[in-house]
Amino acid sequence: MRKPFGDDGHEIDALYSVERRSDGFDLIVESRGGSDHGPNKSRSKKYAPAMELHLHRMGELGMTLQELQVASGPAMKLPEEQRGVDLDRFSLPLDLSSVPDVVGLRHSIGRASAAFSRTDGSDRGNRTKRMRLRIRWSGAAGMSAREIEQLLAKPGTSARRAEVPTADPDELFERAHRALKRFRHERRNERIPPPPGQTDVPRSTADIARFVRDPNVIAWVLNAAQGRCEVCDDPAPFLRSGGEPYLEVHHVLPLSQG
Repeated sequence: MRKPFGDDGHEIDALYSVERRSDGFDLIVESRGGSDHGPNKSRSKKYAPAMELHLHRMGELGMTLQELQVASGPAMKLPEEQRGVDLDRFSLPLDLSSVPDVVGLRHSIGRASAAFSRTDGSDRGNRTKRMRLRIRWSGAAGMSAREIEQLLAKPGTSARRAEVPTADPDELFERAHRALKRFRHERRNERIPPPPGQTDVPRSTADIARFVRDPNVIAWVLNAAQGRCEVCDDPAPFLRSGGEPYLEVHHVLPLSQG
């Protein structure tokens, strides 16, 4: 277990851990409890802001909240299928990058936690229970639980290195533009250093042979271009359906030439 750091670099008093899954990971947020003046030492005093921070960072990385479970001591005695909860204002699975109101989502999770196992239908219970957030994320491929914990712990360039290269053109386009939004959100008025990319670009062979491309490299080039072709300096000829300038990213030396 570890504690996250805020965007100001200060540690936040709230414990969490990560367990890997085949299609992503589980984020386990430890409960708030104890007291500074009682017999039991206080723990996770900053439960709420830490939960919001996790949700925000996972949204920036394009993660999906697939399932939500209460993971308190009494809940863990129940079969897993009985630990799940629904949200009152959001539907699961939930693309966290599409949530503009992270505070509202945190409150909704708190109400679901409080209402868990109550027979009167109210949400007057504990809103800071130990929770398990089941996250689906293709970027977790090849990462350990510890590496994901570190990714969520600190802001900065680690998030931009988390993308896994892909040969699928549709997935590449989607993830590159998601990364582009993340670049612009993180560094509004600063020069972004280029991502490491790949020195040896592999091929993926199915019915058609394609190169495995890095979405972060494409996003970085698009962000640097600022809507203008870097060869002729003309603006993009038209906008994509989402309002983004239509530009295609090409290698100066074609990949087919090594």
